[in-house]
Amino acid sequence: MRKLLRALASAGAAVALTVAATGCGGGSVGEATGTGNGDDGGSSGSGSGGVTLSTDRGEVTIDEPATKVVSLEWTYTEELIALGVQPVGNADNDGYRAWITAPGAELDEEVTDVGDRQAPSIEKIRQLEPDLIIADDDRAQANLEELRDIAPVLSFKYTTQPQLETMTGNFTEVARAVGREDQAEEVIGRIDTAADDLRSRLEEAGKDGLKYSVAQGFTANGTGTVRLLTDDALVPQVLNQAGMTNGWDGEPDEWGMTSVGVEGLTNLDDDVTLLTVASEDDSPFTGVFAGNPVWEGLEFVKEDRWLQLDPGTWLFGGPLSAVYVLEEAGKALNV
Repeated sequence: MRKLLRALASAGAAVALTVAATGCGGGSVGEATGTGNGDDGGSSGSGSGGVTLSTDRGEVTIDEPATKVVSLEWTYTEELIALGVQPVGNADNDGYRAWITAPGAELDEEVTDVGDRQAPSIEKIRQLEPDLIIADDDRAQANLEELRDIAPVLSFKYTTQPQLETMTGNFTEVARAVGREDQAEEVIGRIDTAADDLRSRLEEAGKDGLKYSVAQGFTANGTGTVRLLTDDALVPQVLNQAGMTNGWDGEPDEWGMTSVGVEGLTNLDDDVTLLTVASEDDSPFTGVFAGNPVWEGLEFVKEDRWLQLDPGTWLFGGPLSAVYVLEEAGKALNV
């Protein structure tokens, strides 16, 4: 898939978008059908004048584009904001602002924090009287029926392969839910534009085809952990569009990541450039790995090919985060 807009064809075509699920137990956008409450055997709203949307729990019909939306997952909060829609409620405002710093993704101060993404406050959500709730399909299972009692729920699975196509497909459905299809096409187009721009700058710098690896680092009980992203993850799929080559092909988890310690980094090729993302106060790269002979002996460390990206570069986000990854990579590579 070279051009995302060609892959999606149009916002209207996204209703029928089918993406194969990969051993997750859950479906993907457009795979199942049902009513707005997820019950079998009811009307999907076709021909009723409403908006019928494809989700991982089947089709959901709303009477008209939503104006009061509660988002229970940062990705969909970012996507709403990218469309010019601030949610009335968001799960974990502080976390969102810490991890998602892509330009244009700022969350308004007036947005109500409805609690943790895993266990949001049903009462706070109810008090907001939303006309739509958007959630991660896995996280939503614990309280899905309670949420459906408040408003129609769009639940999406982020990890269905290929993640980049899944993200843009889900984003298009969110846009349809709020009546912003035209904006969605423009926002998605920014990914292609940013990838083409980075590709050109890499070629001009003689770095076309550069071999890289993207790593998210954190510490737990004093031990550094690194998540290396395979081509199953969204970020490498975005960077590869710019002509770069992912140097990590380890065994991925559902999210497309391989978790390793410092010893695991020795499996990277010597010519890899390591792009890292970590919280400033919890980075193993500047913390527990510093002075470690294994870390200090890695070729990309010795040759200054370990490059830090903005800690707010969200690796599991929407289109604004995808563009920001490309921009941050270019900045780090000095092209």
